[in-house]
Amino acid sequence: MPIAYQEQTELTCPACRADFAAAVWLILDAQEAPEAAAALQRGELNQVTCPHCGATGPAGAPLLYHDGVLRRVIFAPAPGSAEYQWREQARDLHALLVGSIAEEQRRPYLADVAIAQDLAGVAQLLQRMDRRRGQAAPQPAPAAPLANAPAEQAPPLLVAVEALLAADTPAELETVLAAHPVLLDPGTDATLAQLIEVAVEQREFAIADSLRNARALLARMAAAPREAVAPPASDLPAAALQALLRAQNASELEAALVAYPVLRHAQADALLAEQIDLALDTGNERLAHALEQRREALAQLRAGAPDAIPDDPAPASLDEAIEALLVADGEAALVAVIDRYPVLLDEAAGQALWQFAAEARASGDEDLARYAIECRDLLRRVREALQG
Repeated sequence: MPIAYQEQTELTCPACRADFAAAVWLILDAQEAPEAAAALQRGELNQVTCPHCGATGPAGAPLLYHDGVLRRVIFAPAPGSAEYQWREQARDLHALLVGSIAEEQRRPYLADVAIAQDLAGVAQLLQRMDRRRGQAAPQPAPAAPLANAPAEQAPPLLVAVEALLAADTPAELETVLAAHPVLLDPGTDATLAQLIEVAVEQREFAIADSLRNARALLARMAAAPREAVAPPASDLPAAALQALLRAQNASELEAALVAYPVLRHAQADALLAEQIDLALDTGNERLAHALEQRREALAQLRAGAPDAIPDDPAPASLDEAIEALLVADGEAALVAVIDRYPVLLDEAAGQALWQFAAEARASGDEDLARYAIECRDLLRRVREALQG
C-alpha cells in the first residue's frame, strides 16, 4: 500500500487574492516518490503556481519525510504554526504514516522523528546526514562504531542489539534473549557504553541513540523479575490504541486484548496515562476522557472484575455523526448533517476523520481516505468561518 500522500488543497494567491486548488505533498516517501524527493533537495517541493496570475510561491503546508531504506523520519511544520498547532500536525501525519505501513514491517526508527524548521531545513538535514554517510562509507564495517569488524559479517552483539530494538512485545523480548545470549553477558553493558562513546566521537548520533536505548532496555530487564519485563513506554502500538478506543463494551474490550496482548500487561496502564496527559496538554478533553474510561476498564479486567465500559454517549454520537457525514450526497446534504450534528465542529471530529482516513488507506481504499480528508477540510473551513 502507498505511503507517500498528496492532498488537493484550497489556496488563496497572495498576489491576486484568487482562490485555486493545488496538489500538495504532506507525506513524502523517498522510495515511492524519488522525483519529489529530488525536488525537495532543490527547494522546489510544494511550490505552487496561481493559474490566474502566474505567481509562484510555497504552499505553506507541513511535510513528513520518510526514508525506509535509510530509516529517516523528518517533520517540517507549516510556516507560522504555533507550537500546539505543529505538534498536532506532526501527530496527525505520523499516525497516517504508521497506518500506511504493515504492522510486521514497522521498525523502532519510526518513533524517532527529527524536527526541521521548514522544507529548506529538511533538505539541509538530509544533506548533513548524507555527508556523514559518505565519510563513513569507505570503512569496511557496516557502521562507524564497528570499524574494526569484518565487512562481510556484523558482530554478534550488534546483531543482537538490532533484534532487541525491533522487539515489540514481552514475548518477543524473551525470544530475542533466548536467541542472543550475548545480551546477558556481564560485560555487555560496558561494551555498549564504549560503543556509544565511539559513535558520539564519530558524530554517528543516530547509532549512539539506538545503542543508548538498547542499554537502557537491558538495564530495565535486569532490574525487573523476568515475568514482569515490559516494552519501553514508546512501544505501545498505535493500532492497539485505536482498537482500545473503538471498544464500546466489555466484549469489544476483550476482543482488543486478544488482538493486542500488550494491553494486558500492567505497563499498559502507564502508557495510557501518558496518552491521557498528552491529550489534556493539547486540549483534547474528549479523547482524554475516553482513554481514562478504558484505562479503568483494563484495570478492572486485570483485577478479575470484567465490568462493561461505562456508557458514554459522546463517542457513539461522534461515530454516528461521522458516518452521516461520509454518506451525505451533495452540498445541501452536508450542510444538513452539520446542522444536525454540531459535534462535527469540535476538534475531536477532525482527529477522528484523520484516523478514519489512515484506516481507509491501510485497507487500500484511497478514494474513501481522500473523501474523509476533504470532509475534514470542509469542517475546518466552516469552523473558521464561524469563529471569524
